Amino acid sequence: MFPDQWSTRANYLADIEHFPNFSHGVPDTWTSNRFSLRDVDVFTNGFAYDNLIGNGYYGVVYRGVLLDGTTVAVKRLPTNSCQTEGFVTEAEAIGHVRHKNLVKLLGYCMEQGYRMLVYEYVNNSNLHQWLHGPLGQESPLTWTARMNIIHGIAKGLAYLHEDIEPHTVHQNLKANNILLDHLWNPKISDAALSRLLGPDHTHGTTPSLVKLGYAAEEHGSTSRWDKKSDVYSFGILVMELVSGRMPVDHHHQPQIYLIDWLKSMVANKKIADVVDPKMPEIPSVKELKRITLIAFRCVDPDLDHRPKMGEVIHMLEPRDLLLNDERRIRREASLRNHAKGSRVDV
Repeated sequence: MFPDQWSTRANYLADIEHFPNFSHGVPDTWTSNRFSLRDVDVFTNGFAYDNLIGNGYYGVVYRGVLLDGTTVAVKRLPTNSCQTEGFVTEAEAIGHVRHKNLVKLLGYCMEQGYRMLVYEYVNNSNLHQWLHGPLGQESPLTWTARMNIIHGIAKGLAYLHEDIEPHTVHQNLKANNILLDHLWNPKISDAALSRLLGPDHTHGTTPSLVKLGYAAEEHGSTSRWDKKSDVYSFGILVMELVSGRMPVDHHHQPQIYLIDWLKSMVANKKIADVVDPKMPEIPSVKELKRITLIAFRCVDPDLDHRPKMGEVIHMLEPRDLLLNDERRIRREASLRNHAKGSRVDV
């Protein structure tokens, strides 16, 4: 553990959202908003193909518009993804998960065999598109934006791992599941969804993450997934943001894994050459080494050496800020001790 984590921890706990009550429309706090199938059909214009956003292992996502004009994202889960009682219980629990770096659940629908979740709509695409798609080619992410994204993902993941009950493992952390707003604030999608779908569905994502490079090879033969597995995925995301490279280059034979390439570059003292060449600004070598070292800590083959996400947040703070915190804490402690010593009993 790091000695001065409490000041850093207080900063990210401040990101947990507390809102007043809402009526209809986008909720600012959870009030068990259950939509009918007819409601969702109207939102999505009959699940029109033009409103299709994406299709993945966890279901199909459509864009929708509430009656007040608010845009939402509707995720239609796999048929019979969970039992009726279990779905309602877990959907209600997920609704209470509130953090600025997690996509908010606004409501749910359970009717005629359909299981759907209604989320806030995050309107600036996802991290994969900004790093590897046409968006990133036209307007590459700056180093400042990338660091903001790294910090935000760490805070959202730490909240899931350490600050809600029960502690929650994401199990599907990858660039496609990091949505961005127009201020480059990341929002992790599918947060706590593993609790709702259960092991039969979530275990199926593990082989996919191994193939994509977001999970260690140790998961190729086992379905076990825990917080340290999420930390590994986070470390790969950091490498991806720094280098602009895919976690696995499937176009090259044999396949090139980002983690192996980065280790090779560092070993050959070419750390300055690992930066995404599309970036308009280049960080200092010192800063680059610091962030790269954190990424390597997160993917350490020894699970006991991988940090907790709360520790990662502390490591991400610039060293000079940490030193200032340490000096402030020592100064405050010294003043308290001096005050105690100056008291005179009457």
